[in-house]
Amino acid sequence: MTDAIPLLARQPIFNGNMQVVAYELLCRNSELTQIGSRDGDAASSQVLLNAFTELSIEQVVGKHKAFVNFTRTLIDAPPPFNRQKLVIEVLEGQKVDAAMLHSLMQLRDQGYTIALDDFELTKETESLVAYADIIKLDVLHLPPEKLKQHITYLKPFGITLIAEKVETYEMFEHCKALGFDLFQGYFLAKPKVITGKKVSENKQSVLQLLSALHDPNVPIEKIERMIARDTLLSFKLLRLVNSAAFGLSRSVDSLRQAIMLLGLNKLRNWVNLLALSNLSGKPHELSIAALTRARMCELIATEINRHSRPDSFFTVGLLSTLDAFLDTPLEELLSSLSLSDAINKAMLDHSGPEGMVLQLVQSHEQGEWEKIDWDSLGKLGLTSERLAEIYIESLRWVAETMNTLSINAN
Repeated sequence: MTDAIPLLARQPIFNGNMQVVAYELLCRNSELTQIGSRDGDAASSQVLLNAFTELSIEQVVGKHKAFVNFTRTLIDAPPPFNRQKLVIEVLEGQKVDAAMLHSLMQLRDQGYTIALDDFELTKETESLVAYADIIKLDVLHLPPEKLKQHITYLKPFGITLIAEKVETYEMFEHCKALGFDLFQGYFLAKPKVITGKKVSENKQSVLQLLSALHDPNVPIEKIERMIARDTLLSFKLLRLVNSAAFGLSRSVDSLRQAIMLLGLNKLRNWVNLLALSNLSGKPHELSIAALTRARMCELIATEINRHSRPDSFFTVGLLSTLDAFLDTPLEELLSSLSLSDAINKAMLDHSGPEGMVLQLVQSHEQGEWEKIDWDSLGKLGLTSERLAEIYIESLRWVAETMNTLSINAN
């Protein structure tokens, strides 16, 4: 790994079935905290160089495409990277002139996919439409009537329309109805608001299992019975225990044997994940995001305090996504689980060591580098370069784990 690895986060882009079709790469480093006219060239160049060479683009986005911000300088002189994997995202607010249009025409002729970021139709930007394969509209910025006007104007061109800044499931459904093709935003991280309905049976059974798992006085026999009721969960747990991840010298062929050999503490977080991933109607990406957050919390805890047990950090990272899985406010869900006050406060208030790490990871997920206290992290021995390495390590580990568990896309 190079010492110049930039901070890197990826934000998924979904189709209407909530399946991931691409990732936008959000890049900064500790010096380049915000992309602007002065430092945008350096930031975008670093993410391209590292994602496509130092890190391997497959490690970052898997089989999907990577959307990367391009400044005017990069549009005029693009680096020779894989055109099948890269989507050139033209940043908003750049001067549109004949030279820029000529560069875009050349990029399209060379086989690149062109996307226009935060597009707003004006006399100046109208000329860009003919060169675009994809156009992203900020649904929070554009007023409803103006948004409809944009869609009506752009649809006849056959351009793929992405709704960005989709913050809730309600907005996701609204954008689908408007005619958007793809969707980007933090709606997956928030619960789908359900009114007038009881928690579904499968979600209720998951909640009951989670509650039992975190009850320090629960009999092992009760846990075994609850897991055994779910055939798929039982199968995945036994598959996991017999995988290389656990490195056992003997084959495990029963739930009781798995629990007795490994102990409930070691199995708890894995059963948490398996139970949540079994929920119907939840996109595959939510399980990936939850496990990535948990693994990052665990690795950061190990990095800043090598003598502590990182299990609780993993738990906090994983269970902080409960509201999105179960469509119920997190505070309400935690009141029904037998977690310690420290763990609850870490998730709700970001208090204590676990809460501090969780807040760091959540800021990283959204590319909000300016919210990270780099000076305090430095005193704990965690540099921006090491944080970037931890993120890539987490993505690689999650991909391997999901494959082992056979958690496939819906």
